[in-house]
Amino acid sequence: MSSLNIGVVQVASFMEPGDGAKTKGTNLQTIFSYIEKLVFMNPTVDMIVFPELFLNGYDSTIWDEMAEPIPNGPTIQALCNKAKEVQKWIVPGSLVERGNDGKLYNTTLLISPEGEIKLKYRKVFIPYPLEVSSPGNEFPVYEIPGVGKVGFVICADGHYPESIRNLVMKGAELIIKPTLQGEWIGGLRNHTPIAITRAVENQCYVISVNQAGPAGMGNTVAVDPEGRIIEELNIQESFTFIYVDFEEVRRVRETGAFGMFGFLKMLKEFKEDGCNVDECYINDISQAPVYNNLTFPHPKMPSDIIRYDLKKTTNV
Repeated sequence: MSSLNIGVVQVASFMEPGDGAKTKGTNLQTIFSYIEKLVFMNPTVDMIVFPELFLNGYDSTIWDEMAEPIPNGPTIQALCNKAKEVQKWIVPGSLVERGNDGKLYNTTLLISPEGEIKLKYRKVFIPYPLEVSSPGNEFPVYEIPGVGKVGFVICADGHYPESIRNLVMKGAELIIKPTLQGEWIGGLRNHTPIAITRAVENQCYVISVNQAGPAGMGNTVAVDPEGRIIEELNIQESFTFIYVDFEEVRRVRETGAFGMFGFLKMLKEFKEDGCNVDECYINDISQAPVYNNLTFPHPKMPSDIIRYDLKKTTNV
């Protein structure tokens, strides 16, 4: 059976200002409640996915006290035990990890029905100065036996084509993107088109699971390998089930998208007919001309931000 029945939960984090223990404890119980609800409603569900930073919330001032090591943190162990109890794949959104180096990472996990962590991904592209975590540096892929290959990105990672392209070049057929994106970050003209574009250009499924309002803008979306929206939620707290057929990914990659003529065999054509489209990767991309007139480093803290002055750039 090369398919997954995925339950996605669009919910906003509970926040208790200044109290990390209560914040995380309450959100963990919400995760458990939703897992039990979805398994009861749909016993055939294979995997249940939550949004970015659902456990910890968006108040980064209390992240330090909530951070846990992986795999030995108590919350991590509780999640693994729950996955084993219900015998389902669990993606608990992303959470604040305390690395062996003492740094904080925004990390997502794939927990198996046996309660084992099969994949750990640390967010690579950190939207400074909004977030205080350190960046990861790997794009791992996990093959669910007899089903297909899964990879993760987290929120802002999805805006960088190279993130998902790295995963796809390693064979990923399904990209799961836990997200915490508010309306003020581009709204629907940003969130949904990004998911569609990444699905089309990589011929894979993309599922972006966002927090509900008021923390996020909702609009959790699932897109198939030809760019069709197969499920989309509104802004309020809700959930849905998404059927992912990995054979559809393989068909589109082999025969092409959009009609009987096999138009847009993206990955095959990139290899066979790409000419110099990979010139930017072969050469030292850090020395590309586009960087000549940009200033570095980019701001990491609010105090580092310098207001953009249009007059200076246009000589008005």
